[in-house]
Amino acid sequence: MTQHEEAAHERRQWVRLTAQCNNRCLFCLDSGAHDGSNVGAARVAAQLVEGRRRGATRLILSGGEPTIHPQFVELVALGRRLGYRHVQTVTNGRRFSYPEFLQRCVAAGLDEITFSVHGPNARIHDALVGVPGAFDEEMRGLEAALACGRREGRPIVNVDIVINRANVKHLVEMLDRLIAVGVREFDLLQVIPFGRAFHDGLAPLFYDLEEAWPHLQAAFEYAKRPDLHVWLNRFPPQYLEGFESLIQDPHKLHDEVRGRSEEFDALLDGGTPLSCKSPDRCSKCYLAQLCGALDSTIEGIANRGFPIFRARSPQDQPPYPPDALWVIAADLPSARVVAERLPGRELILQLDDYSGLPNELANKRVIRAEAATPAALEQLMSVEGDFAIGVHLDPALSARLLDNPPPAVLARLVLAVENHERVTVAHERAVDLPAFFAALSRLPGSEAAATENIPACLSGRVPRPRPHVLDASLFGPDGRLDAARFTARFIVEGYTTRSRRCRDCVHHAACEGVHINFVRAHGYAPLRPMPFR
Repeated sequence: MTQHEEAAHERRQWVRLTAQCNNRCLFCLDSGAHDGSNVGAARVAAQLVEGRRRGATRLILSGGEPTIHPQFVELVALGRRLGYRHVQTVTNGRRFSYPEFLQRCVAAGLDEITFSVHGPNARIHDALVGVPGAFDEEMRGLEAALACGRREGRPIVNVDIVINRANVKHLVEMLDRLIAVGVREFDLLQVIPFGRAFHDGLAPLFYDLEEAWPHLQAAFEYAKRPDLHVWLNRFPPQYLEGFESLIQDPHKLHDEVRGRSEEFDALLDGGTPLSCKSPDRCSKCYLAQLCGALDSTIEGIANRGFPIFRARSPQDQPPYPPDALWVIAADLPSARVVAERLPGRELILQLDDYSGLPNELANKRVIRAEAATPAALEQLMSVEGDFAIGVHLDPALSARLLDNPPPAVLARLVLAVENHERVTVAHERAVDLPAFFAALSRLPGSEAAATENIPACLSGRVPRPRPHVLDASLFGPDGRLDAARFTARFIVEGYTTRSRRCRDCVHHAACEGVHINFVRAHGYAPLRPMPFR
């Protein structure tokens, strides 16, 4: 889990060297951009410099097919000179069957080669990539790179497999063949409906996940081997119950959005709908939940549908006057500055220090205050008032709440779990929710405490809907919605999941499920569908 997180959060610079390829993969995502050209070396160099300026430490050269760029070796060497600690390429591997080319690349500083292999044999692989003889050529390149790695310590060799209808029943056969020649790291990518995969490949590529589950499960079992490293990419999380450690780190959503930045910018700047938007695609796409949340946000802003605006400074101007202002600040003086300068009749506070808290601030009635630390909770419990106390449950706060708080305080509580971008943090701050609520229920007056963001199966009580909040962090300096900022906020607040078992729960229609990192930390097992009565 820690290794996956560190890898996912490493700063990378992806650079496309070509808009052409010597294969014609049926599932190619970028086929619409292939015009037969190469990116000029000067433009590539500028992107390499920009990546280092941003702090990127890993350079990934991709395409099209990157190795057919006439200056591929020179660009590898440039990346090394600029200070990238790791230079990698993602390739169909065919050029590496030429020993002299492989040696030049390794000598220039190429650290890692990711070979794209899509069948256990030439019949399946060549049919998928559209070139007779491609499999045999790639396998020669792969085995040569493995031999070079054993001999010289570089390159690292791993394999991408795009899972689709043609190869899903052969996954174990593929893994066995590749393991036999020395491959120890695999990235299994779920086919998604972009490029040629949508226009030409819907029927031959897309498969029924339920029907294919025995083959997928058999392949996922390889991740339990201590001598192998298996990653999954773009795979629906709900199909990974029992294999939750393989769920892709949500941080990778940034790469997906960045790869389609022009389309997202056109949507947010000019209202141009995403070209891929259609029911046939969305039902098969890993980004469906994020895109749906983005559409809802755009619509909510247009219709003034967010009653609460969350701000951190007076510069965080809302797009329209909200009913309530949610202020995140260090203390009351800092919060007052924000509250005085931004609109809203009511006030929600999220402070580190609540010393001197009144029931009204800057002519706004305080309706709720958030406690994220034991010290903040102690201060809020000592203040008389009718505002709600939102508690972000963690081990310390949970312990304090079980230490006989007054019934009047319990009646004001809104108990929630805080979502975290990193699974390691979610694991560290975890609370055994069923055990906590069982203990809480024994306290007089505890039945009045409300819950948010916690399914009924974990708390024994039906949660109320989370506040509908528009966060200032979604907007760039120009005041417009920003795709990267939205993605960051979605990962923390909107990326939820449920077990397939949850379909049978009485609360299924209203339940949001749990945050993706809750499942990555604890698995789906804690979710226990409550049967219809």
